[in-house]
Amino acid sequence: MTAGSVLPAPISALPEGVIASLGRVELPLEIDSFDASFGLRPARPSGVLNFRFCFKEVPFTARTERRHGRPVLQLTGDLGLLPYSIENAARRRRLRKVLAAARHASGLRWELTAEHLIRASGEIDLGLPLTPTAVIAGTATLLLRSRPYLELIVAVAGES
Repeated sequence: MTAGSVLPAPISALPEGVIASLGRVELPLEIDSFDASFGLRPARPSGVLNFRFCFKEVPFTARTERRHGRPVLQLTGDLGLLPYSIENAARRRRLRKVLAAARHASGLRWELTAEHLIRASGEIDLGLPLTPTAVIAGTATLLLRSRPYLELIVAVAGES
């Protein structure tokens, strides 16, 4: 495989100066402005990166954006519904007890929505430069702080 074979178009079809611009790129490449550095297309106008993943059976959405020139990562995870008392009063009490403890010690914000959905969210300043490594490290930092609570809520919610 050659470098030319991984480019989206033949080298002759690239805008003039793209190859020359490779020599002017300063490392590390910031992921929210990567495309603009090669002149292929404008950088994301919003500067926002969104992605989704699962951790401990919990679906999370993530978003990075710049605030005052600094990248910030926001995570939100939906842990399912809090059962009504008539459905399972004991499980409801246990989940509310775990949620109360998580609110004080996990580093994330825990809430019950109007629809009784258990939601965890948090954010962290990623520092500069905004690289894939910084995003992964920030995500891991937030999740590891709350891992015991996530595991406990998933376990209690899965009880019958």
